Amino acid sequence: MPTEEFTLSSYSLLFMQNRQQQIVYVTKFFLPWLMWGLGTLYFYFDFINQVAPAALGHQLIKAFHTNAATLGFIASCYFYSYAVLQIPVGLIVDRFGPKRPLVLAAFFASSSCLLFSYASSPAQAALTRMMVGAGAAFSFVSCLKLAANWFPANRFATMVGLTNVVGMIGAVSGEGPISALAEKLGWRETLWLIAGLGLSLSVLIYLFMRDRPVAGIQQNTAVKSHVLADLKYLLCQRDAWFSGIYAATINTSFIAFGALWGTLFIQSKFHTGQTEAAMIVSMLFIGAIPGSFFFGWFADHIRRFKLPMAMGASGGLISMAVLLYMPGLPLWAAYLLIFLLGFFCCGNVLAYANNAQIGPKQSEGTSLGFTNTWLIGGSALFQPLIGKLLQDGQATTAQTMALNFSVTDFQYALSSIVISLMIALLMSLLIKESYPLPGKNDEY
Repeated sequence: MPTEEFTLSSYSLLFMQNRQQQIVYVTKFFLPWLMWGLGTLYFYFDFINQVAPAALGHQLIKAFHTNAATLGFIASCYFYSYAVLQIPVGLIVDRFGPKRPLVLAAFFASSSCLLFSYASSPAQAALTRMMVGAGAAFSFVSCLKLAANWFPANRFATMVGLTNVVGMIGAVSGEGPISALAEKLGWRETLWLIAGLGLSLSVLIYLFMRDRPVAGIQQNTAVKSHVLADLKYLLCQRDAWFSGIYAATINTSFIAFGALWGTLFIQSKFHTGQTEAAMIVSMLFIGAIPGSFFFGWFADHIRRFKLPMAMGASGGLISMAVLLYMPGLPLWAAYLLIFLLGFFCCGNVLAYANNAQIGPKQSEGTSLGFTNTWLIGGSALFQPLIGKLLQDGQATTAQTMALNFSVTDFQYALSSIVISLMIALLMSLLIKESYPLPGKNDEY
């Protein structure tokens, strides 16, 4: 009998130990990826909305009876509201956690996308695009706040890169496939499908997301009253501004070229149809998939930010210059150069990691919001700027409504992107190294 009791006790103890091990495994390994994954799904939705005007460009021109400059303004309205809200978003996410803001933001952005599909004038289109951008403004910062809450510090640059991978997949989904869908179903019906995706995500986030591990909740409440002081501290850091300028200028390849004008440029230079041109431009975002992972991993591997940032800016500059200025390029070269442009310009992910280290601990949302203000707001200015430069450089105004721009027109207008990449390279050289020293929180 004592032996039997001992055996039962042993089994009971073994079961309890296994149960605790299972809980530890779920908490340390499964839940972080689940929470981050839910956040990145909404970031995926954000990128689909970012590039939709590029895929729907000709349909929007016809529907609103407008020109290149107005199309650029409509598309950029998304990024203006997105950028203006980034610092408030960072403060909100630091104060309340990412879950509640994301649920409301997903519902608002999806509803606004639905309203955009019913717009009948450029003014209505611009307003509803601005509303979509306001809802999407919570996507990237919230996702990276989840990564900061659930993963160790020496994984953060890698997680920024992986997050960007998901966004790039969304961008690929929003170029060629949406262009093909719009030609088959219509642009309004295509937007209905996008809105339905966003509404579904709001439900999933509400049901399953948690802000942080239970053990970290008390730690989070201790910093809630310090967010404004943390913002003031960040604004006084010179390198935080340099990182922001780097983010804005290197990101023009995605926002200005990939999200709007790239498709029209490819049509003009290589004489392709709209759908094929959109598929070629989608190589920008396909290249960004390995690029996002590589730059995050490489920075964590060598424990440096400056070198990878300079590599990204210089590689992007060379790729864009060759694509834009070299005559007689075959079509396969366009695929390759745009792929490389996307790969190298993913050095932008390191601006987030750099500023997360410069800013105060536990206020990552504020630092990320500050960086995203630059990245989205600064690069979004190039969408209407390029539209204005295109029309200024156009030989005849009679073709304005048809968007029939020459290669020379595009070389003149898109030179602004080349200049911005030069500035990004300069910023990467001026920034001081801020990669964190090894510490006890580096590993799981």
